[in-house]
Amino acid sequence: MEKTPSPPPPSPVVLIVEDDEAKRYMLARMLELAGFRTREAANAAEALALAREAPDVLLLDVRLPDLTGFEVSRRLKEDPATSSIPIIQMSASFTTTQDKTQGLLGGADGYLVAPVEPEELVATLRTVLRTHEVARERAQLLASERAARAALEAANAQLRTQVDILANVQDSIIVSDLSGRITYWNEGATLLFGYDAAEMLGQSVALLYPSQASQELAKGLADVITTGERSGEWLGRRKDGSEVWVSVRTVPMRSAQGAPTGFIGVSRDITELRALRADALHRAELAQQLMGIVSHDLRNPLTAITLAAESGLRKEGRDEAAQVRLLTRIRSSAERMTRMVRDLLDFTQASIGGGIVLNLQPIDLHELTRQVVEEVQFAHPGRKLRVECTGDGEGTLDADRVAQVLTNLLTNALQYSPSDTPVTVRSIGEDGTLRLCVHNLGTPISPEDQRHIFEPLQRGADRTDSAQRSIGLGLFIVNHLVRAHHGDIQVRSSPEEGTTFQVRLPRHVGDAGSSKD
Repeated sequence: MEKTPSPPPPSPVVLIVEDDEAKRYMLARMLELAGFRTREAANAAEALALAREAPDVLLLDVRLPDLTGFEVSRRLKEDPATSSIPIIQMSASFTTTQDKTQGLLGGADGYLVAPVEPEELVATLRTVLRTHEVARERAQLLASERAARAALEAANAQLRTQVDILANVQDSIIVSDLSGRITYWNEGATLLFGYDAAEMLGQSVALLYPSQASQELAKGLADVITTGERSGEWLGRRKDGSEVWVSVRTVPMRSAQGAPTGFIGVSRDITELRALRADALHRAELAQQLMGIVSHDLRNPLTAITLAAESGLRKEGRDEAAQVRLLTRIRSSAERMTRMVRDLLDFTQASIGGGIVLNLQPIDLHELTRQVVEEVQFAHPGRKLRVECTGDGEGTLDADRVAQVLTNLLTNALQYSPSDTPVTVRSIGEDGTLRLCVHNLGTPISPEDQRHIFEPLQRGADRTDSAQRSIGLGLFIVNHLVRAHHGDIQVRSSPEEGTTFQVRLPRHVGDAGSSKD
C-alpha cells in the first residue's frame, strides 16, 4: 500500500540579533528571499526572550548595546530550554583569531566576519541547520532503536505478566502467530476496530485490512522477521463497515532462544490526522493560488489610472472641473490598488486560516455600484454598461470587498459576451437584504461548468477576449468575499435569457454574526 506523502516542512526560522536597524532589515529581507522565515531582536534582552520561542538558528551580532554576543551565547547554552539552538556569530569589529576562538569555544556553531556575501551567509546557515538536523535525527534514531529493543526484549521476557497492562492500553495491540492468525487482542483494538476479543481470536489480521492483498500481507509479515520492524499507514475496516486509517508498527515476537514466534502490532487511529495533513496541503496550495490575485484584480484600477493619466495629458480644451474628475479617478483607483496590495498577504492568510476579515462601514451600495461601473467603463470605452438602482441602498458592508466582487463579475461579463451586446448591473435594496445582479448575453454556461464555476483555477472555455486570459481565480475570490459577508451567490444561464450572477448580502453584516469566511 502506498504511503500518502507528508506536506513539506515549514521554512526554518532565523532569529536575527542586530542592534543596527538598517542592517537588521537588510539581513531579514536577504534571508526571506532565500526562503527563511525571520524574527528580529535589537539587543541581548530581546534575543534571550525570543530564543525561548525555539527559532531554528540564531544569527548573532557580537557587539550589542547591553551584552556582548559572547555572553548571550554562553547564557543560551547554559539554559536547557535554548541550549540546542545553533548559533552563528557575526561581527565587523571582533575579527581576530582570538575573537573567533572565543566565540566558537563559547558555544557558537559558526563565526562570520562582516560584511558577508549573501551566498556565504545563506550557505553557512543551511550548513549549520543541516548539521544540527543530522545530529538530531541520529540521536532520535538511536533513542528509537534503543527504545524499540528495550520494548521488544521486555515483551519477549514478560509478555504474560503484562497482559493486564496491555489490556488497558488505549492503543490497539494485536499479537498474531507466524501465519498471521490473531492470538491476542486488547481493549484498544476493540475500541479501534469494533470487534471484541472473542470474535477475533483465531482470525487472520487480513480481515482488518481488506484493501491489502493476502500476498502483500504475507510478504509484509515475512519482511518484519527479516528487518525487525515494519511501519506504515494502512486503510482498515471496522466491524460496522466504516473505514479507518491506522498507523501500524509491527515487530517480531521471539522466544528466549531468539526464534520468531509471532508478531506484535501496535496501531493508532490517524484518520483525523490524515485529514489534517490533507487540509494543510490544500491550504498551502490555496495560498499559492491566491498569489495570482495581484495580477488578476489589479488590472482594472491600473488600466483606469493609465487611461485617465493619458487623457489628462491631452488637456487642450478641458476645463478645470474635468481635470479634477480625472485626477480624482486616478487617486481613487490608485488607493484601491494600494489597499489590494497591502491586504494581499492578510487575504491569503485568511483564506488558509481564520477566514477573511472585513472592514465594515456604512455605505450606499447604489453609489458604490455607479463608481465601480464608471471605473470599468473607463477601462472598456467601447462597451455599453447599464446601471439600474432600486430601493434603499444603505447598508453596513466592506466597500472595498464589495467593489472587488462587482469588478470581478463585471469584468467576466465583458470578457464572456459579444462586444456589441450590453452588460447590465442592477443594485437592489430590499427589506434586510441588498442584491447585486450582473447580466450579459454571452454564450450560456453549461450545467456542468456551473457546478464548478466557483472553484479555483476554473475558466470558461468560450471567452471572447483571449488576449486577457485570467488565471481562473476571479469567481473563486468572489465566492469567498460574498461568504465573508454572510451572503450567497448564484448563477443562472440559458440561451434565451443569457447569464446572470446574483449576489445577495445582508443589509447590515454585523447583524449576521462574525465577519470572517
